[in-house]
Amino acid sequence: MKLLLIDGNSVLFRGYYATSYGNIMKTSKGVYTNAIYAFAGMLNKAIKQINPDYCVVAFDKGKHTFRHDIAADYKGGRKETPEELVEQFPLVREMLEGYNISYLEYDDIEADDVIGTLAKKYPEIETCILSSDRDLLQLIDDSTSVYVMKKGMSDIAKMDEANLLIEYGLKPNQIIDYKGLAGDKSDNIKGVEGIGDKTAVKLLNQYGNCEGIYEHIDELKGKLKEHLIQDKESCFLSRQLATIKTDVDIDLKLEDFKLNINEQTRNDFFNKYEMYSLITKINNPKAKIEFKKVNKINKELLDNAFIYFMSDDFTYFNREIWGICIGNDKGIEYIDFNDFIKDDDALSYLSSDKKKYVYDLKAILHTCKYNNIEIGKNTDDLMLMAFLINNNLNNPQDILRYYGIDFNQYLKDIVGTEKKRIPYDENNVISYASEFVNNYLNIISKLENDLIKDELKELYEEVELPLLYVLYEMEEAGIYCDIDILDEIAKKTYQKIEQYANNIYKEAGHEFNINSPKQLAEVLFDELDLPNLKNYSTNAEILQKISSYSPIINDILEYRKYQKLYSTYAEGLKKYIGEDNKIHTIFSQNITATGRLSSYDPNLQNISVRDEESREIRKAFLAKEGYSFIASDYSQIELRVLASLADEKAMIDAFNHDIDIHTKTAMDVFGLKEDEVNDLARRKAKAVNFGVVYGISDFGLANQAHLSINDAKEFIENYFDTYPKIKEYLDKQIEYCKENSYVKTILNRRRYINEINEKNYTLREFGKRAAMNSTIQGSAADIIKIAMIKLNETLKKENVDAKIILQVHDELILEVNDKDIDKVSKIIKDVMTNAYKLKVKLDTSLVISKDWYGAK
Repeated sequence: MKLLLIDGNSVLFRGYYATSYGNIMKTSKGVYTNAIYAFAGMLNKAIKQINPDYCVVAFDKGKHTFRHDIAADYKGGRKETPEELVEQFPLVREMLEGYNISYLEYDDIEADDVIGTLAKKYPEIETCILSSDRDLLQLIDDSTSVYVMKKGMSDIAKMDEANLLIEYGLKPNQIIDYKGLAGDKSDNIKGVEGIGDKTAVKLLNQYGNCEGIYEHIDELKGKLKEHLIQDKESCFLSRQLATIKTDVDIDLKLEDFKLNINEQTRNDFFNKYEMYSLITKINNPKAKIEFKKVNKINKELLDNAFIYFMSDDFTYFNREIWGICIGNDKGIEYIDFNDFIKDDDALSYLSSDKKKYVYDLKAILHTCKYNNIEIGKNTDDLMLMAFLINNNLNNPQDILRYYGIDFNQYLKDIVGTEKKRIPYDENNVISYASEFVNNYLNIISKLENDLIKDELKELYEEVELPLLYVLYEMEEAGIYCDIDILDEIAKKTYQKIEQYANNIYKEAGHEFNINSPKQLAEVLFDELDLPNLKNYSTNAEILQKISSYSPIINDILEYRKYQKLYSTYAEGLKKYIGEDNKIHTIFSQNITATGRLSSYDPNLQNISVRDEESREIRKAFLAKEGYSFIASDYSQIELRVLASLADEKAMIDAFNHDIDIHTKTAMDVFGLKEDEVNDLARRKAKAVNFGVVYGISDFGLANQAHLSINDAKEFIENYFDTYPKIKEYLDKQIEYCKENSYVKTILNRRRYINEINEKNYTLREFGKRAAMNSTIQGSAADIIKIAMIKLNETLKKENVDAKIILQVHDELILEVNDKDIDKVSKIIKDVMTNAYKLKVKLDTSLVISKDWYGAK
């Protein structure tokens, strides 16, 4: 039989300092867990390595112990324990209760003394002590060994009498004499001045113990003899302080320490504090499924399989496929692409409606089309599933890490560094593909269960997965872009850049690199002596604040505007124009935390309509001959969602009776009649209406609406007095988020907002604003996604010549055959206004144009 005794404070402290670098591990609610995580890892490792029948963890209960009565300055001078670690003291006890492992702590007694007592109490059984404290080495005997933690938390070495003699040159009973001589700075045990490790060991090897040394003191010479005589009292006091007590009154029996881990309550603890990978490592160590390379896929693998298309990159447009890896619980096989396209059974399975799993289905749809193969509809996208479960999971490695699998290390081992491109080498390719498939096969059931547990299955199956196919069709369709128009805009824009550059050089008195922040800062703050508000910063916000000091500032801001317009759009868009003269932007479902779609390569959602010069870029996007664009924009959808969610009757009534909401707000807040609301009052009302959605502050409103801080503050207070349900709703969102670390949309989409429980004020305030806005913005995103799915279905059902080609937040752009304009306009209006039932009716505006510029 074996008894495992764990020095709780030692393991916890070591765990904290081994993992406290960088961003210290904490939960989404801001609870620090790095020391607990490390403690659990070491506990699991010790249990696995030692395989004990009994287990006890001992803790120091308080700062005062009986040793302080002997020496008041015992352990004096220690640094204050970090608050991040102090917060974890109660958690480690909660964790042990979850494990169902006994822990002991007594007033005025140290953990060492509890361990010493138990080690000597049961000499008939093998006792193993886990600690990083060398004091405990004195307890080693025929039945007791100490497992010493080395190299952070990664290694533990067994110390018995033989190993102790080899490593330290001492016997167990000499450890206390060693401390008496050399002292222990960590415990403020002074020892004898001038005696270090080597001298202490040499003396003890020669004379046995402290008494032996002093009996032969006359044999010693010089400073060593002087120090020993001078510090004799300190020597024996130090030895007394280092001696572990072995007679603590512990009124418990060995059977009380029986190791019987409760897996459910342990896992509940890990789930509570978001240590998901520990559950995976303990309960489900990654199964290694049998793998081989084949010329034809085994039919047993062609059901419920995870399919991975292997090439040199994780992007999928027009890519060459090297091979395909297919696996389920019966095995994993890799087949070269040239063999795959000859494998009728595998091709049939891929194109069938049998269940399949992939990572990034939309990209694979493009890949399959490019390579003239098909993939059937009953295919789940693990990338989308993971992102819905946690919006921080948006790459393959993070998803695996979330479920306790470190794929980054494998990537480093096979490629040499973490990067996307995999150099072609058949062994590397096959090894990588099979490992990737094996990893994802291990987490499929977990993803499916988490979707159900978090009430996200309906959102996935009825919105995100169907939308994926709509987006695929939009990406395939693309939008025509006239390069000649871009050239003309580029020419005009470049002239503007030169004009503003010359103005800047003239005002500076010489030419310099305007695009260099360092050179620009030197000109502005050293040469022109303009106010240096923030460490030579030249960002736009800083420059705006000093714009009144010199005309050069406005020229710089205009120069930057045209420089971006030129490089990002007028010239930058050209590289994305394909052989069909179209741009095929990619729409992503797993980037924006609120659930909004994003666009990249290139980002067509980011072409500003507020600035006329930027908006001109849209003139290059043209409908094909005989077709027009219809742009349909949801009117004030976020305010409508807010009114509905908050159940604010005054707002709901205004929207449902087609009353202008900003005029209504100006009337209610300022106490005006409708005919008294001028443009200025309406603008102020609009600023606060939309500002509330984003958690605007009085300072922010003052800037936006050109008000004093006091007036802005009063305006916001009046607004919430007028619409009390809005304030009540927003406050509830903040409280819900503080408790759960996420908020939910109307379709149960979650956004995790860890910042809301941060100690840092700025981060915490950001978290509050995000909590207020995310449900509103996310719900609006949910609605437009539903509208896109229903609209796409209806257009096909009605057999009209029209396609959705772009989505820009609350707006859809369709390319429609001119003969179908009237019919499609009615379809759009009907589908979008009835996409989702709120307490407020939805409204849209439609614009028809031959180019995108005229569609807004």
